[in-house]
Amino acid sequence: MARFVGFRPGRGMGGLIEITPQTINAVENYIRWMEIEVPQKLPVEMNKLCVLMAFTNQSYARRMAYGPHDPSAHHPELAWRTPAQGIRRITQRYYLGWKVKKLGLADYLLYNASREAYFIEFGVSRVGFGGKRDVPVARFRRPVRKLSLLKTLRFMATTQSAHRIWADIFRSRNAHGGFTQIVQAPGGGHSIFGAFGTPNEGSGSFSGPAPGAYLP
Repeated sequence: MARFVGFRPGRGMGGLIEITPQTINAVENYIRWMEIEVPQKLPVEMNKLCVLMAFTNQSYARRMAYGPHDPSAHHPELAWRTPAQGIRRITQRYYLGWKVKKLGLADYLLYNASREAYFIEFGVSRVGFGGKRDVPVARFRRPVRKLSLLKTLRFMATTQSAHRIWADIFRSRNAHGGFTQIVQAPGGGHSIFGAFGTPNEGSGSFSGPAPGAYLP
């Protein structure tokens, strides 16, 4: 029986046990000071903002994957649990499989490479393909990675750093593997940030496609 662990902070993160809007606001205030006083050191603090966001995303994903533990699969009715209810855990691989990997400065990857990750995310269903309309037990779509990112973006919208955030999201791999989503600080101004009240000035690493990337 696993104990719920939302994230494991790396070295240099101190005794971080919870990420709150106040946590993000403290980092944001420091970033604003650095923009004026020591702009050459700004990427270091932007990196901290990104890793906190990645940990938040990981925590939401793990929380939705932390449903009832049923290793013998004796309770098939639990297979229909939604992410909001907590997905049934037959093994711990899917729940513990949500991990954060650093790709570069202010560039982090949230992934789950467990075998069941793809099927939980996208489902395996015969609904809508003619003949008898049927949804096999435990094979309907439960988009944890999508919902976890939406929750993360809503969380960031409650902070003073909302205008700095953009995500290059939902790049799906082949069916035999898992999937990835990348979260980065924006490297150029995007008008979408005006929705949060403050246009983004662009001080991060992201310089990819404009808002409106394709979703699955």
